Amino acid sequence: MARTMGPSGKRPAGNADRLSDLPDGLIHYIMSFLTVREAVQTSMLSRRWEDLWCSMPFISIDEQDFRPSAIGLGSEYLDDDYEDEFEDDIDYARFEDFVTNLLMFHSAPTLDSFRFHAVCHAVSHREIKFINSWLCRCIKRCPKVVEIHSTGDCKLPRFGSGSSRLSRLHLTGITLERTFARQLPCSSYPVLEDLELKRCKLDDDAEIASCTLKNLTIEDCTTSNPSALTIKAPSLTYLQLFITAFGQNWHAVTVDEMPFLVKATIHLKHSTAILPCKLLYSLIYVRDLELTGLRTLDNLHIGSGTFPVFHNLRSLLLDKCDLSDNCDILGSFLNNAPCLEKLTLQLCELPEGSNKSKGGGNVEKTSLEYQDTASFQCPSLKWTEIKYREDDDVQRLFNLILGVWRNLQKTGLVIKKASRSYSMM
Repeated sequence: MARTMGPSGKRPAGNADRLSDLPDGLIHYIMSFLTVREAVQTSMLSRRWEDLWCSMPFISIDEQDFRPSAIGLGSEYLDDDYEDEFEDDIDYARFEDFVTNLLMFHSAPTLDSFRFHAVCHAVSHREIKFINSWLCRCIKRCPKVVEIHSTGDCKLPRFGSGSSRLSRLHLTGITLERTFARQLPCSSYPVLEDLELKRCKLDDDAEIASCTLKNLTIEDCTTSNPSALTIKAPSLTYLQLFITAFGQNWHAVTVDEMPFLVKATIHLKHSTAILPCKLLYSLIYVRDLELTGLRTLDNLHIGSGTFPVFHNLRSLLLDKCDLSDNCDILGSFLNNAPCLEKLTLQLCELPEGSNKSKGGGNVEKTSLEYQDTASFQCPSLKWTEIKYREDDDVQRLFNLILGVWRNLQKTGLVIKKASRSYSMM
């Protein structure tokens, strides 16, 4: 890509280097799609590109770039018996030297994004010290976007003035000190809108409080001792909460009212997990709601004489939930969601019902057998989809739905089992 000059000192029109003629900003944007190693290697293209990588406002460091295959050591140099094992190794000496030199020569005063991925299985104390130092140096550049993924015992450094432009923060496997939660509601993070914490270590009685947050994901985070998780984010529009062992890490979840909430996904993946009633009441403004892995919904009435009304709810998905209470709680959802348009029941535990009828062809007769089934009154419901297990009794399920069909005459219904489906319109 080097510039070729003609006898007059001008480049021939046919050999014009249009890419190098672009302004720095556009070239930096192109570099943002490269790995950091590839961006540095562009310095070999021409004098014009020699130092461009030093001023690009993007830093993306991934240790996967330093596997043997990534640094040019092909499989022909590896013994067949050990090739797979060797391919999982990281050349940390080369990785350490590269990142240290990269940050030494990189001169951009601010960063649009900083991404760091270190997914090593065993990190030494020395390597953790280097990683923490790298994180500190990059965060001082006031990045707008920060994504840090690590399986080592890395700590999130204090942002200080580096948080003034931060709008998105995604962390995986990072230890968060108490100072992080304390600074969130302050002016330390004035424009933070997107926060994602996955498998992070939080302080006891953690509190996520921010007036600017719009998207919040908390997935399988842990604490030293069972404690309470408090979420105070009045501007939130999207909430994802994944808890594997509810009773072991969070004995309570408190969420303040969120009037602008559009979608909420609550996954309680532990088999004995139950949904706290107070958490459900904090979601009354939500438009799309997904509840997964609830052992039982009976406890939703505990501590409250009435079921909450979801005036904005348009879509409800219950996944792997226990509805064997004759669908009473399901009926409460439907009867208190006047605008609900779509209902999905996925791999849920449904009532046993009666197994007397095996004919399956007489709709009126079958419906009469299920007169005691929960009565659903949901005037806006347009579509119901039921996905069930391979070992479920499709006849029993079909009879159950026919029993409540008298209340859902205007609703399209699809019953799916693997590749087969049964529908009534």
